Amino acid sequence: MKALRVVCLSVALLGSTLLVSACGGDKNEAKSPEKEVAMDDALALLPGSPIAVGTVDARAFFGSATFGAELAKLVEKYVPIGQEAGFQASRDVDRVTYASYSYQGIDVAAIVIGRFDSAKIKQVAQNQTPTKGGAPLVVSSYAGREVYTVNNIGFTLLSDQRAVVGTESGIRRVLERIKDKRVQRDIPGWMISTVETSGAAFSVAADFASQPLPPEATRQMPSPLVHGLKAARAVGTFKDGVQIAGSVTYAEAAQTEAAAEQIRKAASYSKALALIGIQIKSFDTKVEKTDAQVTIHIDDQSLKQMLASVPALLGQ
Repeated sequence: MKALRVVCLSVALLGSTLLVSACGGDKNEAKSPEKEVAMDDALALLPGSPIAVGTVDARAFFGSATFGAELAKLVEKYVPIGQEAGFQASRDVDRVTYASYSYQGIDVAAIVIGRFDSAKIKQVAQNQTPTKGGAPLVVSSYAGREVYTVNNIGFTLLSDQRAVVGTESGIRRVLERIKDKRVQRDIPGWMISTVETSGAAFSVAADFASQPLPPEATRQMPSPLVHGLKAARAVGTFKDGVQIAGSVTYAEAAQTEAAAEQIRKAASYSKALALIGIQIKSFDTKVEKTDAQVTIHIDDQSLKQMLASVPALLGQ
């Protein structure tokens, strides 16, 4: 059930919604240009010390000529808020930048860029109008802002173009940074450079040196993959299908070689992936010092078939 909640939250991050926040203060007081820029910077809004940080170019995904339509159907099915709040995720979400933390278990905070109808959202909450998912919007207040919750997904609007979405602890940490005027880039530079890879449809970087994997996770993974693991990166682009370039970094070269061999063995799993519709066109692994580098090329037509089958796989 925990895994299913994470899946649903990930889908919801491609599109929850939220309320306009007024800019207070003395109108005659000059605003700090640095603070204005920071408030427009998703990576500055997110707290430091993440386990992982990533971004998704929603427009690139929804705009795919092959699987975009199927993805839109899937997202609209699982995002709990819809037209009753003036929101359609596949139409209104442009980009999601997110990070995960270990505050109380695994917490998530995401900055969603798009278009949000704050008036309709507020009306739905005030009138207790059932959302598309059937649950009402529950309103609470934190750090001077209204926070909405529906089906255990929380969100608050920073503006009609920017929302914070995630778990309760994740949202609160973002709002505390804003209230305390601590909005700045505290995420490690190497993670930021991965996330900001030019032309990427999605990217993610994970820090396991300062944020080790929990014991329950390491028990479920082959030991060569987790022993000495320090970092992981992945960048995806849409070129003749979906290209994913990733790397995992280890403390020692011998650990890297062992992990690379385990990854090569994992290439045989492509046959299992074919059972749910994912076709791997190529899979390449090489070692460079303490990095094991992986390149995967996935047939995008097979992703269309896989996305169409997700509701059936979830028994719906």
